[in-house]
Formats: sequence, C-alpha cells, structure tokens
Amino acid sequence: MPPAVTLTPDVCGRIPLQLEAEAKLYEIIRSANTQVTFRACQSIASQPHLGRYVHQFCFVPDARRTHDIPEQFWAMLQLALGWVLSDLARIPFQLFEARLLFYWDAHLVKFLESQNKLKSLHTIEGPIDDPALHLEAGSLPELRIYDGPLAAAEHIVHVGSALTHLQVVLDKNSEVDLLAFIPKLSHLASSLRALSILHLPESISIDAFRSITKACPQLRHIGTIPLPLPRNSYRFHGALMALRQLQVLEVDVTSWSPPAKGLLQRAIAADIRIYTPLIEYICFWAGTTRTLWGLDGNDWSCHSESGQHSQFDALWKTR
Repeated sequence: MPPAVTLTPDVCGRIPLQLEAEAKLYEIIRSANTQVTFRACQSIASQPHLGRYVHQFCFVPDARRTHDIPEQFWAMLQLALGWVLSDLARIPFQLFEARLLFYWDAHLVKFLESQNKLKSLHTIEGPIDDPALHLEAGSLPELRIYDGPLAAAEHIVHVGSALTHLQVVLDKNSEVDLLAFIPKLSHLASSLRALSILHLPESISIDAFRSITKACPQLRHIGTIPLPLPRNSYRFHGALMALRQLQVLEVDVTSWSPPAKGLLQRAIAADIRIYTPLIEYICFWAGTTRTLWGLDGNDWSCHSESGQHSQFDALWKTR
C-alpha cells in the first residue's frame, strides 16, 4: 500500500503541483482539520481529474466539535466524493450493501448501474423529474432492500422488481404523492414482505393503510402507522382483516392523550391480534420511546427503550 499523505495547512498550499505530484498527493487523503479538508474537497470538486486519484478518503474530526461543522462543509464533501464515483473503470468492486450519502447525480447513477450484485441500498436523494438521472432498465438486478426518500423509492420500485423490503422516508407535503405511489406497489406483490413508511401524516394514515392492504395484502411487516383513537378504530380494524400474513406491525401513538402506556398498549395488542391471527410483534412508538410487545404463548411481554430513532431501527428488515 502506498504511504498516506496527511493533509496539513502547508501541504494544502502546495496542491497546484504537476500531475505526477497531484496523483501521489491525492491518492490517500487523511485529515482531522475541517478547513484543510474543505479546501481539498473544493479542489477535487472544481477540478474533475483530481477525483480519479483518490483511493482512500478519511476525515476524522474532533468528536467534541462535530456540532460546530457548518452545513456547507458537508455539502462540499458530498460534491467531492461524487467525483470519486466518476471513473468507473477504476472501481472494480461489486458491493452487496451501500449507504450512499451523495447527491443523486449522473455519477451516482452510473455507479449504481455498474453494481450488479448490490442487495441493499440506502440513498438520501432521488432523480425527481429528470429523466437523464433515471437508472437504466435492468439495473440493480439483485436489489432486495431499499431505504430512502419517496422520490427515489418511486423510481427504485420500477427498477428493482424483486424487492423484498422497502422503507420510504416522507418529506413535508408529500401526502398526494404517497397516495399515488402505494397502488404502484401491487406489481411487487409476489416479492415484497416488509413496507415501512416514516413520518406518515395522521391526516392520511388510514387512507394510506387501507391502500397498502389492497396493493400488498401479503406483507409480513408494516410500519409506521399513526394509530387512530379507539373511537375511530373501526376502519383500521377493517383494513387489518385483509393482512392474513402480517407478523409485525409498527404503530405511532405519539399524539394520544392521555398517552398509551403499559396495560393500554397490551390491550391494543390483544385487540389487533383478533383481526390478524398470525401477528407476533407490535411496536409502539411514542416520540423517541420504542416499546416492542411480543407474543409469548397466549400472553404478551414487552421491552421498552428511550432515545430511539425510527429511521435507524432495523425491525422492518427482520421478516
């Protein structure tokens, strides 16, 4: 392995060297200095040929000061790393799992199109309405798990025809788009086992849930559905009856007043089991508190944790 180049302010000042020196300088980049790393990323983003030199990139800031790093730093870092993906001839590897915090641009699209063994993918953006940024038909033939925003999920479900697990993260004002998207999942009915929708608005929760049960009645896992109050639960229970294979259900009770806790949650779990006899686990979310109720014989037991974040919870991948 070639020796690493550790970036320091004086080294960064000598970056405009001849091509041979540039190749060696950028081959392995390691830095703990935010300003130095930002300047290096600026150079890579503004001079496309530099990205081809980068083999390793490591930025390890002081953990006590990460909250002080400005947003523009992370944006510049994304732009710089995008160039790393631009030279596919020098990316011989095939990934099985990828969490890509890059902008959805032409470089990312070409990289994904080259990954024929990828099984699990997470992105933070999608192609929106730009056809030039759509994946080619037949891309990602082995993709089984996708986690990301609705804009990307709408595109991914048409490419990944064998998806088994899907998590969709909603933005504000995405109600209409979501209700139009759910029926399109029907073409995944033979493969899709788990569907997780994060930040589902209460105003459309029952309509969305009923649409899910019609498009994908074979699902084994569904989440996270804002649970209606008991006086409005009849439509929810009616939709549950269509889910004959459901084993895990995640519900949100954050808005309940008084809060749904303890024995009330147990009673709700027992009630849900009447309509979905194969249910094994019911997870209640109340803010960042996660309470998982599991069926033990004919009784229920629970485990509760605080300080959890639904987007990083992996329960949706277990079925």
